[in-house]
Formats: sequence, structure tokens, C-alpha cells
Amino acid sequence: MGDFSFPYRIIEGVNFINQVGEIVKDYGKRVVLIGDSLAAAETGWFPKIKAMIEDYALGVIAYDKVDNSSTSEIANKIAEEARFARSDVVIGFGGRNVLNIAKTVAFLISHGGIIEDYFLGKKGQGKTVKYIEIPTTIGYLPGLTPDIQVIDKYDGIKKYLEANVYADVVIVDPKITTSLPDDFVRSIALETVAISIESFLSKKNNFITETAGLKAIELVNLNLAKAIKDPENTVIKNNLCEAAILASMALSFSSPGLSYAIGMAIKSIYNINQALAISIILPYVMEFNLTTAANKLVFITKAFGESIADISIVEAAIKAIENFRKLSIENNIPQRLSELNIENDDLVKIARISRNYEFLHNLPRPVSREDILTILTSAF
Repeated sequence: MGDFSFPYRIIEGVNFINQVGEIVKDYGKRVVLIGDSLAAAETGWFPKIKAMIEDYALGVIAYDKVDNSSTSEIANKIAEEARFARSDVVIGFGGRNVLNIAKTVAFLISHGGIIEDYFLGKKGQGKTVKYIEIPTTIGYLPGLTPDIQVIDKYDGIKKYLEANVYADVVIVDPKITTSLPDDFVRSIALETVAISIESFLSKKNNFITETAGLKAIELVNLNLAKAIKDPENTVIKNNLCEAAILASMALSFSSPGLSYAIGMAIKSIYNINQALAISIILPYVMEFNLTTAANKLVFITKAFGESIADISIVEAAIKAIENFRKLSIENNIPQRLSELNIENDDLVKIARISRNYEFLHNLPRPVSREDILTILTSAF
């Protein structure tokens, strides 16, 4: 039972990126195009996208210097200029941080001010301009979830704002992802599995989360090794893109979990790849939830393709943790936080930042700052 709606359009498949100009023309004429500096340089797609949009738009303001360490400062700056230009469409092209910056710009064009005001309690929901998202990775899609995640320029902490901002369109083309480094593909795919697992374990879980999340796990498990072996194969990459879509949809109807909070905290302090941090910490979080979520973990085991015949529920649940660790080891993911050169003295700070995220009230098992520190110490 429930009340569900999907406020976005998903355009997914090979070569849809070539239709971006025709797609955008249905949503507005004054465009702000925000791109990932690394993706723009490595893929060569940013100027092509800009040119295709210019064929249909009255004007395109382009920013291609945003990256995975960009903060709220650049979002505020772009939003101010976009309001002055009366922009009615924001397009994000890049990875997680860049797309969240673009979402923030769409939100600020609509509501005014700077995003830090909203971190401090100013009210604002939704948007009045259109937002189009073009991810350059095979991972989590911010446009399919309602929140905004941005690094606060004042304290360096990655903030989480429930702003009810979805993309109007998400264009997922696996052709853009063929040049991604193998190690990045591995970590981002493991994060897709982690998001799916934690969405399913959440108290907000429902049948949509369950169906989408478990299928996402299955797709990653079946396709990740093939994608590393044959990175130019767009059919295989498309399977991983579909897994990311499903995991993001699962997350949108559920909630991030503890490994996600810890990943955001580690990103805040060390600017370490959030997906990598999440991939390392998840098995320890699953162990923490073993006593309260054993029945759900059995479904995770089955999604990995494991037989659970003739074993107890607890044994089947443990197999879910073992399967994730096996997938992690096979893909050269570090097994300890110390391998990321994280300082032991910073674990208390990581625990403190992690515990402050409001979405942790949806966890299957209540967690204190001391619990998080215990988990971090085990993972260290």
C-alpha cells in the first residue's frame, strides 16, 4: 500500500545524447549548462552538447569548471548569474557532485538567496525552472532523488537538504561512460549495490524499493566483471546504467543508510571518493544490522544468486555480507579505512558528522555516535 508518483522522465540508451538539443527545446529557451571539468576534458562531450543545445535555445550560459570538490560557493555564484539572465532550464553534465551543484542552482533560481541559508533553516521546496540531468558515470543519479547534497563552503561538511527537487528529464547514455577508469567503475558499481541494500533495509522500504533495489544488485553482480573486461561494450555498460537507475529510484522512495552517512562524512574531511568509502564501510554496517534485519538480508543473498536451501535465516543473512565482501575483494576494493590513509584520530570526527544527518532516523536499528565509532574502529 502507498501513494506513489514519478515526477521525472528517463531517457535511457545508446546515442540518446545526440538528441539533447531536441529534448531541451521542449523545456525552455534560456539554458544554464553546468559541466564536470574532468568529464568535459576526457569525454569531449561538453562542447558538443553546448553546440546541440545552441541550435534550439535563445542562449546558453556554460560553466565547465565544476568538479568533485566544488562547494556551495560556485552554486550560489552560478544561480545569481542565471537569475540575472532569466534562465529557465538548468542542465547538469557530470558526476554526483556536479549534478548536485546543478540541482542546487535550479533550486536557488526558484527560491533566491544562497544555499547556506537553507542549511540553517530557511524554507523552500521544489523549483520553478526545469532541470535536466546528464550523468557521465554508471552510478547514483541525483535527479531521481528529492534531496540536495552540497559541500558547505563555510565548514567543508557535505550537507543534506530535503528540498523536493527532482530532474524533469534524466538522459542516460552508456556511450558517455566508456572512458571511465576501471577502479572508478568498480567503486561506483559497488556503491550502487550499497545504496540498494540500505534502501531495502530502511524503515521506509516498500515494494518499489524492494523490486528496484534487488534487481539493481542482480544487474551489478552479473555485469561488473564483464564491464571491466570489455569497457567499450555499451550493452554491458547500459546494464550497469540501468542498475544505477533502479538503485536511485529505490533510494527516492526510501532513505540513505548509515554507510552513506559515513561516506559523506569521510568525503567532507578527506575529499575521498564517496563511493569507495561507502563500499568499504557497508559490510561492517550490515553486520551491525544483522540482529534486526536478518529476514531482509536473506533477500539480498538471493539477489546475489546464492541458494539458501537447507540453512537457517541467520546463516542466509550472513551470506549476504559474505557475498558483498566477495564482490568487493574481486574488484580490488580496500577492506579497511586505514588503507585510505584515514587517521585513527579522525574517527571521532567522522562519527560526529555522520550522526548529524537527519535521514539516520530511518535506519532499521537505532544508532548512537558511540555505535558509529565502534563500527568505524572495526573497519579501521
